[in-house]
Amino acid sequence: MKILLINKFYHDKGKAGGVGRHILELQKLLEKNGHEVIPFAMRQKETEPNDYLEFFPEEFELGEIKFNFKGLKNVFKIFYNREAVRKLERIVRKTKPDVAHIHNIYHHLSPAILPVLKKYRIPVVMTVHDYKLICPNYLLFSKGKVCEKCANGKYYKCFTNKCVKNSYAASLVLTLEAYFVKVRKYYQNNVDLFIVPSRFMREKIIENGFDGEKIRYLPNFFETARSGIENNNVRTEKYFLYFGRLSKEKGVDVLIKSLRYVDLKDYKLKIAGSGSEKRNLKSLAKSIGSEDKVEFLGYQSGKKLNDLISAADFVAVPSVWYENAPYSILESYAFGKPVIGARIGGIPELIKQNETGATFECGDERDLAEKIVNFIGNEKSVREMGQRGFEYLQEKFNGRNFYQELLKMYNEVVKK
Repeated sequence: MKILLINKFYHDKGKAGGVGRHILELQKLLEKNGHEVIPFAMRQKETEPNDYLEFFPEEFELGEIKFNFKGLKNVFKIFYNREAVRKLERIVRKTKPDVAHIHNIYHHLSPAILPVLKKYRIPVVMTVHDYKLICPNYLLFSKGKVCEKCANGKYYKCFTNKCVKNSYAASLVLTLEAYFVKVRKYYQNNVDLFIVPSRFMREKIIENGFDGEKIRYLPNFFETARSGIENNNVRTEKYFLYFGRLSKEKGVDVLIKSLRYVDLKDYKLKIAGSGSEKRNLKSLAKSIGSEDKVEFLGYQSGKKLNDLISAADFVAVPSVWYENAPYSILESYAFGKPVIGARIGGIPELIKQNETGATFECGDERDLAEKIVNFIGNEKSVREMGQRGFEYLQEKFNGRNFYQELLKMYNEVVKK
């Protein structure tokens, strides 16, 4: 089968994050099973080498909304990226794919590419990684807390609430985009099947008017050749780890505040990541007298990140927004690390309470502190949970199961 794999990024660096990693791993999985994968994304300096770069539209960065010629040109691309539409048509005509599997296309490629696939009768499957289908700022999070004011198409509240970058201009643009996409029914009319990695996500988009018959639950996969805790690096220090973006919705401030109620003894908290909140988080650690116990490592990837996870005792996922299905939890399990995660969104679906980790009341620093104290004081139990996490990963989130279910979905839409 020829599969057209579409995402705004074709790499796993920086903003591409977990979705970027998923795309690359999905391509490997499909090719391993004999399929031909045709990628389509923006052309960036980080883009992975491939045979289709000539068809990739040029990168553009939104940044701050500016009402000059270049700024307005970029704003127009959010609604209709002419180059992306034209180049997608070229690659479709050249490769004649059997099915298109789309991921995050909004803003940079624009949903205007979807009618091209319809025109050439290419069946479309879409994996839903965030809440862009129902929320202009894609997070269901604003002003430091969960926000569902735009529910059922009340997108004007994104503008009145300045939900995007706390800016009326940016919020207006994405409010108009949301109405434009809704009126044209880009997703409803052009996507044959939606895949959601969490049951929570499925419920949310059905609540907001999407047809449940077209939405299928399929958890993410994570391939690993490791054998759990046996392959851990030799530890030179004791620490637990947060890795990911440093932004408000990730709840790293809750994690740092929880340290006020924890006697860390010889433990440290290491934070691997970059983002807009880094300076504030450093100031917070200092203000509560924990700067010597919190180490900020900056953005880490590849072997350096793997080594950090491998040598940690456990991992924290303290998010305060509706996380869908954090890839970081599966990565942690791959290294035999249990996870302490907030009870919000799809996080509890990935953690077996007191078996592969623990959950805490979202935003409750004292409850989180209690879980950290329990983990620090029970190293043997933590190692056992880590091994069970690894076994759980291999049992439920393996590539074989994922591929078999995905192939059924591909065949279903192709037969239609």
